[in-house]
Amino acid sequence: MSNHGTFGENNPVWRAISRFADMMVIGIIFLVSCLPIFTIGAALSAFYYTAMDSLRKEDGYIFKRYFRSFASNFKKGTILWLIMLVIGGILGLDVYFWVTNSEMQIASVMFGISIILAVIWFMTFVFVFPLQARFENTVGKTIQNAFLIAITHLPFTIATMILIVGLAFLCYISWLAVFAMVLFGVGVVGYLLVYNYERLFKKCGFIDENDGKIENDDYDFEIEVDYEALHNQKNSEAEENIEEDESDEDNE
Repeated sequence: MSNHGTFGENNPVWRAISRFADMMVIGIIFLVSCLPIFTIGAALSAFYYTAMDSLRKEDGYIFKRYFRSFASNFKKGTILWLIMLVIGGILGLDVYFWVTNSEMQIASVMFGISIILAVIWFMTFVFVFPLQARFENTVGKTIQNAFLIAITHLPFTIATMILIVGLAFLCYISWLAVFAMVLFGVGVVGYLLVYNYERLFKKCGFIDENDGKIENDDYDFEIEVDYEALHNQKNSEAEENIEEDESDEDNE
């Protein structure tokens, strides 16, 4: 009797459907928990943690994991988000100022410097919340580590930045893209990013290569049932019961 049958919970089709449903659910929870704006940092950390745990365990406890992580990361996640938001806002205003005052003699130089600083900010932002969700550290150390990882792994950093900017641009030009992202895109893209962040962290040696692997997978097993033995056992028990009844009648 196998757990891989048509309706078995380890059937590849059902597992794929279950995984996709998890992606949709976590994406919607994430968007809802981002609505107060100041909670975005905790929401990003909770998303990463929940997706990471979901990829490893596949047991469907999305809500429980998400809100537990949201609560545990709320303080540091919010502080990190506010720091990054303020710095990003200042750099954004700086870029806008030099664009609107391009007639100034030093405008082109200052605009270039502002763009470089904005890119560095974005590179750091890409790693801040995965590190917050995955490792215990101070706020300052998390930002410092995010910057160092970003500049030492440029191909990954640039690819992630391009993906985020590309999706943001699609949402800017198309309401259909916005609808698709809200419904399932956030979850799918988030899981993809989390999977690749985990691979990078293992490659860097930050986490063990076997971290998250299930050695004895409870979802992957087969049960061998000897129906003939069970049938003989039942017959034997029935015969014993008949003999006991006959013995009781004789005694009477």
